[in-house]
Amino acid sequence: MASITIPTFGGEVPRTAPRLLEATQASMAVNCQLQRGSLEPLAGPKKVADLERASQTIFKHATDGWLSWPGAVDVVKSSVTDIAGETPLGHLFITGDRPYPTQYLAGGGIHRLGVPRPDAAPLVAVAKGAVEKTVACYAWGADSDAQIPPRYGYEDTLAAIQEDNVSVAAFAESASEEPETSPTDSGVSRSSAYCYTLVQSLADGIFKQESAPSPASDVVDVLDGDGVTLSGFDIPDLEGLTVTHIRLYRTASGTKSSEFHFLAELEVPVEEYVDTVHDADLSSDVLQTAAWDCIPDDAAGLIHTDNGLYACFRGNELLVSEPFIAYAFPTAYRLTTEDSIVALGYVDGTIIVLTTGRPYLAAGSEPESLQITHLPIEQACVSARSVGSLPGGVIYASPDGLMLFTSGNQTLLTGQTFTREQWQALQPDTLMGTVHDGRYMAFFAGSNQGLLFSLGAKDVVRVQLPEEWAVRSVYHHSEDDCVYLSIDTPEGSAVYQWEAGGPLPYQWRSKPFFTSALTCPAAVRVEGDQTCKNAVSVSLYGPDGQWPRARLRLTDSRAKRLPTGKAEKLWSLELRGTATVYEARLGGSVEGVEYGQ
Repeated sequence: MASITIPTFGGEVPRTAPRLLEATQASMAVNCQLQRGSLEPLAGPKKVADLERASQTIFKHATDGWLSWPGAVDVVKSSVTDIAGETPLGHLFITGDRPYPTQYLAGGGIHRLGVPRPDAAPLVAVAKGAVEKTVACYAWGADSDAQIPPRYGYEDTLAAIQEDNVSVAAFAESASEEPETSPTDSGVSRSSAYCYTLVQSLADGIFKQESAPSPASDVVDVLDGDGVTLSGFDIPDLEGLTVTHIRLYRTASGTKSSEFHFLAELEVPVEEYVDTVHDADLSSDVLQTAAWDCIPDDAAGLIHTDNGLYACFRGNELLVSEPFIAYAFPTAYRLTTEDSIVALGYVDGTIIVLTTGRPYLAAGSEPESLQITHLPIEQACVSARSVGSLPGGVIYASPDGLMLFTSGNQTLLTGQTFTREQWQALQPDTLMGTVHDGRYMAFFAGSNQGLLFSLGAKDVVRVQLPEEWAVRSVYHHSEDDCVYLSIDTPEGSAVYQWEAGGPLPYQWRSKPFFTSALTCPAAVRVEGDQTCKNAVSVSLYGPDGQWPRARLRLTDSRAKRLPTGKAEKLWSLELRGTATVYEARLGGSVEGVEYGQ
């Protein structure tokens, strides 16, 4: 028989019938590292940290090390200044951990994300005579009675004051200034309305998160010399919320707008506050949070974008934040979809909205200008945890395979790799994945099984960890560009760094090679790095592919004779081991495979 040569090694393409595969493609590839063309063992995971419990979410914190959650949550880092002096603050925003969104600070401080708008307007009442009147006194001095000025309205003069220890200064004229606003004919000095906001101060005041304002109070008319007493501040008693201050705002009389101007910031608790500030002395800073609705308690799937926006969802509603304000999600920015949202992605200024039906694109540079587009693609997202990002695109698991989304194109990546039936048999709804080193790598939740899909070759390698292991989460840490797994083993739960451990024994089987005549291979040669201590196992399979017709243990690269067997028209070669293999040959004679005849 003519020699069969396998010059390089590729992965599986299950969609193609095994006999029709390329000579380099595999009918089975398990734990194989094939990125360089040779057959190498996939490096296994290396334990880097213990976990107290089984964890579906892990996160590598800059100062606190590994954080973990028992459920599937979404964690994003703050996109604003996150350092005080030389100390990183490690500010994180989280959805899915508790019945409400939370934020985490270095050291373990957990607080509610978002400060709710006060429900009630402040109570206002006129405070009679609250303004302290200032009396201006003017004096004169004289060396003699003749120099005493005439008393105003009288012809006679004022008597000099003769007192001991009185120093007389030279007379100085003074002028008084009229106030910018004068009382009306009715005596009203100003008419004002009030509102207030709640403030949550964190990290010793570095982060101050302010709510949307309360309803406005009634307009109160204030007479000259009077003030306004404010009370009835409603501070909600919510788990995780620590209101530290309230901010008071007031309208200014005589202005062309009804904007609320900053009046005062008060530490809680506050029973009442008396406002005696004249309009002329009112701050020019106006209320900025009028539309800053709180992030909803049931928000999920939080992400952040390159332009400082945060996005999440609830049901079929897309929620978008104020730029760089992770707790303010104005209702005016909210967009709805036809189907329930499953997950969000982001690429090139576009938020990708993945639903239980057709996907959407939400594009725009500002939250108020976002335009949502319903795509004519019937590719739902079947697993929120399957979403992985790469430069210029997002990958996720759909009913038909892995979908690649870019801002301008959508592609079924595995269209030539799996049929729909083959893909469905893998249970893609349990897929947890990320993109790393040119591959989409994923595990099936709660199992020891995974896959590596090559974005270039469009083939796949199956991953198999020890039988008693169960992978709970897959996490890509962008700063060190490493993938980490949360794995439950008989020794307990731990974080493992992917491809940082020892080699996993590979199993690579060739396509069934067809010969027109009945033949029986007589020799095999495997060019590789195998040794006596690191041998390669070779198995020869016939048409059934179930039971090996011959097995050899190769410790060097010389040709080896195979035992005589039944002639067939289909033959496959399987290699197992951890030694690198560069080429494999199968032929009818030792000379033929040794010299490539």
